[in-house]
This record gives sequence, C-alpha cells and structure tokens, in this order.
Amino acid sequence: MGHMESGQFWRENRWARDALVPTALIMLSLVSGRYGGFTILSIALVVPLYWRRSEPEIVFGITVLLALLQLVVNRDPVVGDLAIPLVVHSTAAYARDRAWGWAALGAGLLGSVLGPVFWFGGRGYYGMDGYSQIAVIIAVAMATVVISFLIGRREVSHDRETKVASAERDRLLAVERDQRAEMAAAAERTRIARELHDIVAHSLSVVVVQADGGYAAAKAKPEVAQQVLGTIAETARAALADMRRLVGVLRAGAGPESDHPDYAPAPTAADVPELVDQLRRAGLPAELMVVGTERELPPGVGLTVYRVVQESLTNVIKHAGPGAKAEVALVYGDNEIQLTVLDDGRGAAAFGDGLGNGLTGMRERVGLLGGTVAAHPRPGGGFLVTASLPTAEPGHRPGKGPDRR
Repeated sequence: MGHMESGQFWRENRWARDALVPTALIMLSLVSGRYGGFTILSIALVVPLYWRRSEPEIVFGITVLLALLQLVVNRDPVVGDLAIPLVVHSTAAYARDRAWGWAALGAGLLGSVLGPVFWFGGRGYYGMDGYSQIAVIIAVAMATVVISFLIGRREVSHDRETKVASAERDRLLAVERDQRAEMAAAAERTRIARELHDIVAHSLSVVVVQADGGYAAAKAKPEVAQQVLGTIAETARAALADMRRLVGVLRAGAGPESDHPDYAPAPTAADVPELVDQLRRAGLPAELMVVGTERELPPGVGLTVYRVVQESLTNVIKHAGPGAKAEVALVYGDNEIQLTVLDDGRGAAAFGDGLGNGLTGMRERVGLLGGTVAAHPRPGGGFLVTASLPTAEPGHRPGKGPDRR
C-alpha cells in the first residue's frame, strides 16, 4: 500500500521528481569539492536544472555560458559537468522550437571535444597515452550527449502521439455522444408517434361511430343527438388534451412530463376501466374482467397495457362491424400481467387499408419491455389479441376470483 501511495505521489508531483537529480549533484559537489571556486562552479552548473522543464531555452543558454567560463578558468572537470547531458535532453524534449534541441546537440558535441582536450591535454592515465585516453573520453561524452538528445526527441514524439490519440479519442467520444443523442431523439420521436397514433386513431374512431349513430338516431329521437354530441365533445376534448401534452413535450425538449403543470399523467392499467366505460357510453358493448390483485405497475408496463387495450378496442370499433361485442380481461400474476381483448365481430372477414401502424406499434411496445403479443382472427368469427408483460414486481399473490365490471 505504501509503495502504491509513493508511486502516486511522484506521478502527481513531477516537480519533486525533477528536483531529485540536481539536489543529488549539488550534494556530490559539496562532498567532492577541493576548494571554493571549484565547488561554486560545479553548483552553478547544476542549479539551473531545477527549471529545465519549465524554461529549457534559458537553462540551455546559462549552461553554455558557464561551460565556456569553465574552459577558461578551470583546468579540470567538475561534478556539475554531469548536468550537460540533462540539459541537452530537456532542451530537446521541452523547448518550444525544435531548433533549440538541435542547437543543444551541437553545443553538447562541441563541448564533448573541447572539454577533454582542454582538461587532459597530452596527459595519460592507467597506462594509456594521452591521445588514446582523450579519444575514449570524447567518444563516451559524445555518445552520452547523442543518447540524451534521442531520448528527449523520443519524449517529444511520444507526447505528440499521446496528444493526437487523446484528440482522436475525444473526437470519437463526441461523435458517439452525438449519435446517442440522435438515437435518443429518434426513439423519443417514435414513442411520440405511437402515442399520437393511439390517441388520434382511438378518439376519431369513437367520434366517427358516435356521429354515424347519432345521425341515424336523431331522425327518430331528436333527444339522442344531445347525448351523442356530448360524448363526441368529451372524446375530442380528451384527445386534444393528450395531443397538447405531447406537443408540449416536443416544444419544451427533454424532461419529465410531470415537471410541467399542464402535462397530464400518462395513462396506466388502472385507467383501463375508465377506457372501457367510455367505449360503453359510446355504444360499444364492452365488458372488463380483472383477475388477481390489482397493483401499481411500473410506468412503462402500465402505459403499454393501456395502449394495447386501447388499440385493440379501436380495431373492434373500426373492423368488427355493427353489433359486435368486446371483452377485456386483465390477469395479474406474481411476475407478469396478461391481457386479452376479444370480440365476436367479423374476424377474418374484416379488412383494413393496410396503412395502419396499430398492430406494428403494439408489437414494438410489448417487445421493448420483454413481453409477447399475438393478434389473430378467432375460429368461427371475431378477433383475439393476447399479450403478456413482465411486471418485475414479484411477491403478489393472485386473487381468488374474477371481478366483472
């Protein structure tokens, strides 16, 4: 744990890591110094290293001046000369202009030749003649300078590649974010289109049936017209309110519908009885049966149950024919809710224009929630719609018997 914390400290505090080398060289200069001037010159060469990352050009200039001064006033190398490869590295890696790096390389190579020549001259050590020893020192010094320069340039290339990769990653993330936003907007438009279809198709079907029936009945019983017009007005007013809510969502952009005072709450399975009653008042003989313990369903499940029942009953009005009866059943299970809508109308003999989105939207709604739906004519006449939706709320026990309404 301590090792991990230490590593994190050095990564987060680069200044402390950069200060280690010059501090160590200063301590070594103090320990190995033979006299005051020798030590001061060595420390003077090392001190600029503290700023080698933030001000590489200035550090390079100071180091060149101090190195020239050393060649004039001192006949021996100092510990501070070890700072020269570090200056070449930092100038190549951190200078704002690449020309500074090449200048540092040239100065370092020149110093690798002038230094040994000025310091050692023709003196020889360890059994080597002076010229051989100078050649070895020059070769080692030049190799050190070149390696330092190459490492610095490699850091520049790595940083550039990292920045390019980071920029590309940011661009891809922005593209992905935009795509997700577009997909979310498309999904929302699809959802609203389904809502509008359900509202308009159902409400207009009720209005058309009421208008046709009222027109025929008003001739014999004028008092029926008032009741029919009231039902038409009530249905149209409810449809207009729902459409206004959806258009309000489009105008206001994203956000929960409940955040706006004019938004009506989305219908749920608990509103199915009112839907059936509305159709019954409109003249469609309809019956509702609820089996099991009614409970609050997740919003998406409740809305889907309501819309499937609404679409199925709308199809009864449009296609079943006059005199058809409808039955709706909701069965609450432990982990799912099953619904059935059937009628005794035309069944397979019924036909449509083929342009509707009702059954397709119904299947998509149920499929998105992990449920199943089936819609087909009944043998002997009529039409049957069945659907099963997971409720994700286990633990409820079914009731003992049906409740007819």
